Amino acid sequence: MPKRVFISFRGEDEFKVNTLRGLAQFRNVSFTMDDVSLRKAIDSKDDTYIRGVIRPKIHDCDICLCMIGENTHRSRKWVPWEIGLAVDERKEIYAMRFWDASNATTPAVLTNNGVRPFNWDVDKLFEKIGR
Repeated sequence: MPKRVFISFRGEDEFKVNTLRGLAQFRNVSFTMDDVSLRKAIDSKDDTYIRGVIRPKIHDCDICLCMIGENTHRSRKWVPWEIGLAVDERKEIYAMRFWDASNATTPAVLTNNGVRPFNWDVDKLFEKIGR
């Protein structure tokens, strides 16, 4: 059974996450990526409702992947909450910077939980996920 990967990222990086999805499909990598914004937008501004949609996705995943762009460290709400929940759920957590963000600041929630991001390397990512 393929591993389920929840992707945490800032909304402005959605196109880049789509690129990662496409690469996984092109290379026939056996895992399922899941995130809320790319599958079905949550039509709500109610934080409780949004958390209720995201929480089971993180609970059901095997791995939480944080994709880091130039502004991910500025996320004060969703990225820290998603990663914090993954920590609480004892999920494996990986973090990878996008190809154009090799110098991007690491979000504090990752640093505080001992997660060290690596720069864009899909082969390395797919290898980690495939273990």
